[in-house]
Amino acid sequence: MVNITNHGKPQISLMIWGCIWLGGRSKIIIMERDPEALRNGYTAWSYIEALEAGLLPVYKPGLFFQQDNAKIHVANVTKEWFEDHGIWVIDWPAYSPDMNPIEHVWRALKSILHRRHPDIHLLGNNAVDREVLKGWIREAWEAILQDLIDKLVLSAPNRVYALRKAKGWYTKY
Repeated sequence: MVNITNHGKPQISLMIWGCIWLGGRSKIIIMERDPEALRNGYTAWSYIEALEAGLLPVYKPGLFFQQDNAKIHVANVTKEWFEDHGIWVIDWPAYSPDMNPIEHVWRALKSILHRRHPDIHLLGNNAVDREVLKGWIREAWEAILQDLIDKLVLSAPNRVYALRKAKGWYTKY
């Protein structure tokens, strides 16, 4: 989620989806809100649209897909979609963002956005500024160094070890 605020007031909020792996990444997907949802939010159907646009083009049978336990990720319709497409999903513990390498990639993306566009907070919640922000997000995604992504992916065994050693408490990750 990319939230742009101005003096603490929310201006623009966009949900984004991306996938990383050793040696690569998917294209970034700007998710669409579900007009049928309460408060025009995101639903399992919005998520499935993102998966079809972003995951299907890069997924190779036999690989595992990692996601967190957001409600739209574990909804029955989403689980059925994964099954129908033969995508193996890792059973992932709730509330473990420090274990998921993509969380650090999101932080890097936001850092790039703010470094390249220090006046980003001046964007308003209108169609023109939303399109500008979408372009900036795509540029920032491409600017993330693959070396960083690879380092994060390769750190997974160390993350698991640190979490086990900390008995589920906080780790340096």
